[in-house]
Amino acid sequence: MDDPFHLGEAEEWVNTTATNHPNAFALVVKGDSMEPEFTEGDIIIVDPGRAYGNLSYVVVKNGTEATFKQLVIDGASVYLKPLNDRYPIKDITGIEIEIVGVVVEKTKRYY
Repeated sequence: MDDPFHLGEAEEWVNTTATNHPNAFALVVKGDSMEPEFTEGDIIIVDPGRAYGNLSYVVVKNGTEATFKQLVIDGASVYLKPLNDRYPIKDITGIEIEIVGVVVEKTKRYY
C-alpha cells in the first residue's frame, strides 16, 4: 500500500469527530468481503494510533498488499476474518504483518 499523497494532500477531505490523530485517513471500501456491515463505496476512517484488540476492524499491510478485515485473536493464534462467509478466514499466526490502523468510523456518500 503506497501512499501517493504527501502530508496535507488528498483526493478529498473527509470530516470526522471519531479521531483527532494527525495521521488518520479515509479509505473507500472495495469489494464485498466485509458485507453486510461494510459495503462497496462505504468510507472508513482509519486511526493509526488507536490500540487494536480482538474483533477490531483493521487495515493490515503485508509487504505491498493491504486489506481491511476483522482481527480475531484466539489465545496465541491470530486471524483476519472477512465478515462475508463466502471468503475464508486467514490464519496469520507467526506471519509478519503491519497493522496500519483501526477503523473508527464508517460513512457513505450519495453523489
